[in-house]
Order: sequence, then C-alpha cells, then structure tokens
Amino acid sequence: MSAPRRTDRLRRLLGDLGTAATMPRIAVVVSRGGDGEDELLAAFRHRHPRYRVVGRKVVGVALLALDEVEDADAYLAGLRYARRRVRRATRLGYRAALFDPAARRAEVQAIRTSLPERQGRAMDPEFLDPGAPLPTGAGIEYLGVFRGETLAAYVQLQYAGDIVGMMDLFGHGEHLGDGIMFMLVAAVVDRAKRTRPQARFIYYDMYFGASDGLRAFKRHAGFQPYYVRWRRVPPTPAASPEGPAAGRPAARA
Repeated sequence: MSAPRRTDRLRRLLGDLGTAATMPRIAVVVSRGGDGEDELLAAFRHRHPRYRVVGRKVVGVALLALDEVEDADAYLAGLRYARRRVRRATRLGYRAALFDPAARRAEVQAIRTSLPERQGRAMDPEFLDPGAPLPTGAGIEYLGVFRGETLAAYVQLQYAGDIVGMMDLFGHGEHLGDGIMFMLVAAVVDRAKRTRPQARFIYYDMYFGASDGLRAFKRHAGFQPYYVRWRRVPPTPAASPEGPAAGRPAARA
C-alpha cells in the first residue's frame, strides 16, 4: 500500500474514532412482535463479524430522525443540497409512487444491473440473479421514482417498530445525475409521515464501512450515525369495541 493511501486510511480511522466517541446513544424499538420484526431484531443484534463485542447493526447506525419534521417539505427545508437535487428531478418530470414488485421485476433487475459497480464495489451476486426473490409481506412496501411510466429508482421499505427500514435502495445508472435518489428519500419521508405517524426514524444501514461517496449521500440526505440499543416491547393490546375489558365492567375512579 502506498504512503498516500496509508495516510488516507489513518485519517479516515481517526475521523471514525472521533465520530464514534461523540455520536448520540439512543434506544429504538424495532419489534413489537409483528410479522418479521423479531427476525429483524435478531439480525441487528447478531454479533459483528469483526468486532465480536458489539452487535452487527449497533455502532454507527445511519438514521434519519422523523420526530422534528412534519412533512417532506419540512425535511428538505434544512437540507440545501438535497432540496436542489429534488427540484432538479421534479423539473425533469420524475415522480414518486408505490409499485408492485412482481409486476415490475424486469425493471427492478434492469436498475440493479445498470452499473457494474456501486460506490467502487462490485454488485453482490444476489442482486445480479434475475430469479432472486423480492420480499413481500404486511410490513413491506416498494416505493419508486418514475419518469413517465419507466421505473428509474426504487427502495424496499420494511416497517418494524419505530423504524422505516430502507433495505434496498438502487437507482438506474442513466438517471443518477438527475437527483432521483434524493427525491426517493424525500418520498420515503412523505410516506412515513402520512401513513406511519408512529415511526421515529428512517434506517439506512450503517455509516461506518460505507464508501466516501455513500457517506456523503447519507449526510446530504440528513442521516446521522448513532449508537443504537435495539429493543423489543410487548405488543400493544388491541382496543375492544366494548371498552377496556370486553365482558367486564370498567373500573371506576
């Protein structure tokens, strides 16, 4: 390894150590016993392959806090660069909408294979397999950015506890310069605030380990690194139409 590369790695390591020392430490509910939530909790808590004393998704989790924004406009108000990119995408005729992954499997695959590398890394084989399953379920949605009727970018969302997980996020290589990825994140914020008001964070994997380009994207999109203690809480009992305890009189004050 050349001296400049060693210097860059050392500078990055020192920067990461400084970030780790000052990042907020928070507890986040990721499971209330819903479909797939316990499995996601177990995956987040699974031991890190290199640093065995911590969970795999614990130190440097990239989260976008939703508590302080009312809608997508309020989210973008404090993010000058992201706001400019979303405006560009809007001017060029892009729009965001939900879609059925089964009906657009070929377009999803075209997006995944539109670039041989992402952020300087070869695509994982699972994303190159046209027959790989596209997960579906009660807590999963697919949100896309379209130009006309053509899918240009997509994200697989998984709702779990207090988070909206962006599990896959890909844009077509021919459209990446048009601001579509920032439009997609803004659409996730909009979707969360309108349909999942209990959601407190959008989750986008990890800050540490990401390339410089991906870190810059996350930073410009409002994601910050956190030290997270993932929690499970008991499910909230469904309210009975007959009162707090169906078949029994309510307690009197």
